[in-house]
Amino acid sequence: MLLVIASLIFIALSWLRTKNLKILPFYICIAGAVYILELVIFVLLNSYSYKPGILRNSFYDSAIGAIVSNGFIVPSTCTLIAVYRIRFRWILLIAAGFMAIEQSFIYLGVFEHHWWKLIYTGIGLILLPSMGKWLWQKLCQPDHPYLLRLVMLYIINVSLQGTIMSGYLLIFYQLGFRPGWFEDPARDNLAFATLIVHADSLLFACLVSLRGGWIWKAILFVTMGCVYWWLNHRDILYTSGIWLVLLLLLLQIVILQLLAGIHRIIAEKSAVLSRRES
Repeated sequence: MLLVIASLIFIALSWLRTKNLKILPFYICIAGAVYILELVIFVLLNSYSYKPGILRNSFYDSAIGAIVSNGFIVPSTCTLIAVYRIRFRWILLIAAGFMAIEQSFIYLGVFEHHWWKLIYTGIGLILLPSMGKWLWQKLCQPDHPYLLRLVMLYIINVSLQGTIMSGYLLIFYQLGFRPGWFEDPARDNLAFATLIVHADSLLFACLVSLRGGWIWKAILFVTMGCVYWWLNHRDILYTSGIWLVLLLLLLQIVILQLLAGIHRIIAEKSAVLSRRES
């Protein structure tokens, strides 16, 4: 809870500094970049475990901890650093602070390393804000290369749909995936769901960036419905009722509309920087 409160304070301070709506896609993009890294090190390679004690299932409980950490405190800190143009020596100090917090979590028994090392956290929290400062400068320019917008939309959708998909699977135990990749059913479920998120993100990003009309959107979601039917037929997708699949598709339609709105913010030719930043 303290991490969430701190994140909200950082976001508020960032908004007061810039008054620029582009901090929204920037924040979500940073969160998505962390999610992509988490797919590799957390879901696939079992790097560490969170133990917040919220859910009975240990892997889902760990996933909740990862969502709070990677969806709130890390991107909000990177946003604050980028907006205030915090210098590199202070980034080093902030990274050291995160390492100290992580070590305290290990001491308290709410976080556990498997093969992960504390120094890896420090390196990541030096590189990510540095790249974030570069991205913020690019985002505040009046014109953006198409490739930059496409990649940002892809990463943003990973963040949005990844959060929604994870929450959906954690709430509705009657729907999930069983590809047979891992012995742990929870890990198996989230790993395959993450693969779907990345595939959807590529399609959504292309559709939004190319400003596809409602016909293309309809074709996309009919195709997605057919894919879910095929997965269910192959016993990879399990569900207690078709309404759960329809609700999932409805949520994905909402996410696509949100992504279109975020794309308009990214493409908006507003002032490069607020007067306070110049």
